[in-house]
Amino acid sequence: MNIAINSQTPPVRFNLTYRDILEKYGEVPIPLDLRTLSEQDYYVSVGGVSRMMISYIKNSNMKKVRWVALGPGYPPQAILDDIEVHFVDLPPHVLSNYTKFKEGLYNEAHDLQRYNIVGPEYIAYTTYNWISATKLLEFYADTDVYFINDFQQLLVGGIIGPSAPTVLWYHIPYIPEKLGTRVREFLIRSFEGFDLVIVSTKRDLEGLARSGVKVKVRQIYPFIDPDNYKTANKNEINKVSDKFGIKDDDKVILLVGRMDPIKSQDVAIKAIKTTNFKLVIAGNGSFTSKSLGHDKASVWARKLKNLVKELHIEDRVIFTGYVSDEELSALYQRSDVVTLTSRTEGFGLTVCEGWNFKKPVVVSLGAGVSELVINNVNGYTFPSDDHEKMSLALIDAVKNGEKLGSLGYETLKQCSVGTATERVKAALEEAMKDYPQKGDIH
Repeated sequence: MNIAINSQTPPVRFNLTYRDILEKYGEVPIPLDLRTLSEQDYYVSVGGVSRMMISYIKNSNMKKVRWVALGPGYPPQAILDDIEVHFVDLPPHVLSNYTKFKEGLYNEAHDLQRYNIVGPEYIAYTTYNWISATKLLEFYADTDVYFINDFQQLLVGGIIGPSAPTVLWYHIPYIPEKLGTRVREFLIRSFEGFDLVIVSTKRDLEGLARSGVKVKVRQIYPFIDPDNYKTANKNEINKVSDKFGIKDDDKVILLVGRMDPIKSQDVAIKAIKTTNFKLVIAGNGSFTSKSLGHDKASVWARKLKNLVKELHIEDRVIFTGYVSDEELSALYQRSDVVTLTSRTEGFGLTVCEGWNFKKPVVVSLGAGVSELVINNVNGYTFPSDDHEKMSLALIDAVKNGEKLGSLGYETLKQCSVGTATERVKAALEEAMKDYPQKGDIH
């Protein structure tokens, strides 16, 4: 099939602006073939949604793939492997107001704070969605289905309307009881603009049912491609351990996630105080923090580091900042337990990554992936924000690590690209069945 994907975060991020690229290389053809650039000029996105979609594309035998994403200052088009990527740019004031609106939705969905919808912010959000939809509709003649990803693109389905099948994968939590009336109604109306909505957990499926949303809904667990994860050798593990000051006899608790209050790294810091373990917090800012000028990452990181000082555990908490894929694989292998502490989260693919390396996991009940964790079988759960119970769970997980990790590896089959590809294909086919077919599905 021919597919057009839409997400806020692009599959590739540039370290240079389009103007910088022109100054460095002179005139370049558009679309810009990334193979003509230096490896230092860009990198393939490591974001969960982008990585998931790239894995899906590689495993689903698509004929033609186009991808529309936000790219402030980026070239208008680029070629990543066989993916034709189109970037949406916005004037600074529109980008700023758009970011405020979508961060307001994000915070309310994660039960951080209520968002009062502000006119100029909503207009900016609508403007971004309109431009995205307009670009997507340029591909109408030979696109079989539009696959829209997440809360930043909620209005795209209604704009494209009945002209083509449009599927939304809503990746963040939908718990209607935690939403204010205005945001809840906005979400419901937006969902109903799509032909089908995918949610990541049974929790969110039940939330949509309680809300009476009039749209087809399917639940599919987010996924990883185990083949994308390299096994580090002993020398690579030792190198990473030396880099971050991890000693041979340290029991390592690994928490992977961007610097964001929803990740609740503070809970892990409090939990580690009553243990003899070493906590490694790996991650830096998100696309929003880096590219959209929203500085929540550095603010949150400062709060966490101040908390470590207040608790006098500087010798037992390590902040790695950004790590490469190779370093992350080594950290997973060196760890004794992988944890996820989010008070509320859509899913949490880092748990699946931990299982991929046969590690036990300790997961907050606020994370969607906790649906797959069975206590003392493939990991442990703890009530959101309860650092004392988390501490006890960490102790048990270290003690029973080998058994838990092996069974977690079996659980991973529910969240692997091979399983998900068939389920996503079935959802796309269902959305397409009432429309004239433009191509065969493969």
